[in-house]
Amino acid sequence: MSATGQPITALEYNNIRGSIAAKLGDFNTWTEHGLATSTTSSGYGRNFTSNLVVGGSTPGVSDTVTEQQHFDLWLDLQAGHVHQFGTMNATISPTEFEGKLTYPADVDIPNRDLIAWPHYVDLQTTAAAVNAFNHATTDFDSSSFTTGLLRTSGGTSCSSTRNGSTNPWSTTITHRVTVNFLNHNDLLYFLSAGGEIRFDASLTGGTSGTANTKDWDWSQILAAMGTIRFGRVAGNWRTEAISPGTGTGSLLSSISTGTTPTTLIFQKQGGVTTGNPSPGDPGGTTIYDNNSYKIYASTNVTFANATALVFQIEFDDADTGTGGQQGYPGEPDVGGIDENVTGNVTSNVYTYTPSSTFVYDSVTYSAITQAAPNGVVNSALV
Repeated sequence: MSATGQPITALEYNNIRGSIAAKLGDFNTWTEHGLATSTTSSGYGRNFTSNLVVGGSTPGVSDTVTEQQHFDLWLDLQAGHVHQFGTMNATISPTEFEGKLTYPADVDIPNRDLIAWPHYVDLQTTAAAVNAFNHATTDFDSSSFTTGLLRTSGGTSCSSTRNGSTNPWSTTITHRVTVNFLNHNDLLYFLSAGGEIRFDASLTGGTSGTANTKDWDWSQILAAMGTIRFGRVAGNWRTEAISPGTGTGSLLSSISTGTTPTTLIFQKQGGVTTGNPSPGDPGGTTIYDNNSYKIYASTNVTFANATALVFQIEFDDADTGTGGQQGYPGEPDVGGIDENVTGNVTSNVYTYTPSSTFVYDSVTYSAITQAAPNGVVNSALV
């Protein structure tokens, strides 16, 4: 290691770059540092601005790092920090080394824009902060992502709506979509950088404005569920309702394989307690508690080679008319009629895509930015 006041060497520079390559880099960066397998890497997918420095034959003189090389590595370090935390790391700023001579005038060194060793420690500190980020306990900053409806390659929304007034239902209806990535590495980059697939649903119209009807119950279930997120954290698939939404999510080490998903990753069970208690029913009546919204998931092939995620969203209208809904709270049932759902139900799928930038000296730099994956509707709610 260089002493205080000496230039940073190529080896020291490359070691810092290599320390963040596995966390931030794409396949090419991994390969440069000997981290990639024959075909795969799983960093955030950043194509580094900095390059490996090839040292000269005279340590401390020709084996040195210039101001521009230092700045390039600073950009890569800040890219990781900004994407993780939403802010730039303040340990070191380019103003600390831009245009400064770090050697006395009487020292004969041809290149006087060399950067002195104390800044090597500052770079190490920033790299350590980036590497300490743990997605298992801390979410990426929300400003580092863009949310949009999942769309086909032609730009058409992959959402699906069923008009209950013309096409009522009282069974299970299904919305299945495939989310396609360019290749396996792009899928890994998306997931490693905190990318997610998100879901929500709603029911409007019909009798959804009338309490205790089936349409009303479905509208209450889906509104209470809110938005569901699905991603990968510390080697596990995580599915959960975003607060204050409710429902039963999962943390799974694996999901099914193939075009027909069989792994249940989320469920929102039906049954809404009415707000009309009576002397005979002081707690109110829970109705339609057999109905449920479910999401199943799979990868198109084994995860080690996967290029797509497949989701099957089910609206399971399993209640057969036995929950008190034919009368009023506190009164006996007057029959077991299985009513139709006559409201309009909509199922949405979203991409939550890494898309972070930062500004230095009035210039906007890309941090971790990826293209949103495309979708295909395999089964609509028709």
